[in-house]
Amino acid sequence: MSPLKLLQIVPGLSGSLARATLDTARAVIGAGGSAFVASPSGTMLPDLLRLRASHLELPPTSHPLWARFNLATRLASSVRDLDLSLLQSRSPTTAWIARAVARRLKLKWVATLHQPFVATGMVRRHAERRQSKADAVVAVSEHVARDFRQRFPARADRLVVIPSGIDLDRFDPATVRAERLIKLAADLRIPDGTLVVLYPGRFVEDRGQKVLIEAIEKLGRKDVFCLLLGSTGTPTVLEKELERAIEQAGLNGRVQIGPYVEDMPAAYMLADVVVATGGARQGFSRTMVEAQAMGRPAVCEQGGGAAEALREGVTGWLAPEGDPSGLAQAIATALSLSADRRAELARAAQDHVRGRYRLAHSNRRLLQLYESLVG
Repeated sequence: MSPLKLLQIVPGLSGSLARATLDTARAVIGAGGSAFVASPSGTMLPDLLRLRASHLELPPTSHPLWARFNLATRLASSVRDLDLSLLQSRSPTTAWIARAVARRLKLKWVATLHQPFVATGMVRRHAERRQSKADAVVAVSEHVARDFRQRFPARADRLVVIPSGIDLDRFDPATVRAERLIKLAADLRIPDGTLVVLYPGRFVEDRGQKVLIEAIEKLGRKDVFCLLLGSTGTPTVLEKELERAIEQAGLNGRVQIGPYVEDMPAAYMLADVVVATGGARQGFSRTMVEAQAMGRPAVCEQGGGAAEALREGVTGWLAPEGDPSGLAQAIATALSLSADRRAELARAAQDHVRGRYRLAHSNRRLLQLYESLVG
């Protein structure tokens, strides 16, 4: 088979979706192929270019119709001479673009579903449904796959479940030296002697962060410091709302919004518990997987892909969705672990991640899927 030339079309190069994009690009290049990514820029663009992947700049857009009828034609013209093998989309809007480009270039395309179908408006629902038209559909969790099978039973034969893997060489507690922890703790202004509740995530959409703030209020412990990481500079609308919620709850100094952190392995090591919210809207949680790889207790809401990543009571705890009291109770349980119990949990969590979420295994399955489509 000729070396694969894959074009991924993604809504941006920041956050966990961008990390999955880079992991796929690395796998394709490692197998002797060429990786192209079309997207607006983002914090991970330098990382992409260091892989020797090629980037095609797209203007940011949130409206599916504009993307479908304007970006698709321009993108098809700009990549026509690249002799591409396959296209891949990672969101409903980029699926519309991918399908249109694939039809123009007579190529097959893959739609990766990173979350269940959640759109409410007619146009956005239509864009979501377009993903089912792909030649192959990849669900990042069983939760997402169940949603797809329920909505499109006639197209279930196109579906494959491939959870995102993580780089276990990077997320290894043994590689994090003390000086990294000291520096990061100082940079993030973590008070000495506090128990740290860590919530990594971008502040671009409501994923239940206010539930966590209410949970910390209900926890009522002055020795707990909650750090919401992910700010990229100019505060977003959601970030401003969270700041107001923190102030109204009287939690200034106990709940803090922090910046995007490149050294996430060190950030996890500073945490006494790592939290994810989002419930059934959450398709997958890289945070939960990474936290367990670093041996940290994890807490998330029930009902979504994040919950799939845990072994309840063994590697973490689940809380009812949207329930601050339940979330506070789960966090309190995690914080109450003895040193021996924490060590036992860390071993179980690391074994769990090594068995299910190895990046090499996920990449191998993706490459096999690509080969089946173009071979």
